[in-house]
Amino acid sequence: MGITSIPIDTHSLVWYIHEASNRKLSRRALEIIQEAELYGTIYVSVITLMEIVDLSEKGRISISFTDVASTIEENEAYQIVPFDEELLKVAIPLKGLEIHDRLILATAILTGSVLVCKDRAIRNQGANVVW
Repeated sequence: MGITSIPIDTHSLVWYIHEASNRKLSRRALEIIQEAELYGTIYVSVITLMEIVDLSEKGRISISFTDVASTIEENEAYQIVPFDEELLKVAIPLKGLEIHDRLILATAILTGSVLVCKDRAIRNQGANVVW
């Protein structure tokens, strides 16, 4: 076993849950998510869930928010990270990112975990990100 606790960004979560989209994940990302789901924790920021609501309503993703929420509720490996003062304090110093990306990266920093994320802007922050 390697990495067992991870936060996950919006697209990685959608692509993982929607099995037909698994091919959009790198092999390493897919393996890490699978391992965390079996043996650890997948941290999901509230902002990730809100972004899924928005993308689903706009028809920009192939899965509904209800399907994502059901997967999260049915599997105890998933832990929702609330947007609270502690997360805000971690996110404020993260410059050069969109708000949702700042909060997702802050979730990784707050949980001391490796973030699974394809977004180049986040990966360029020097944080512990894998793809």
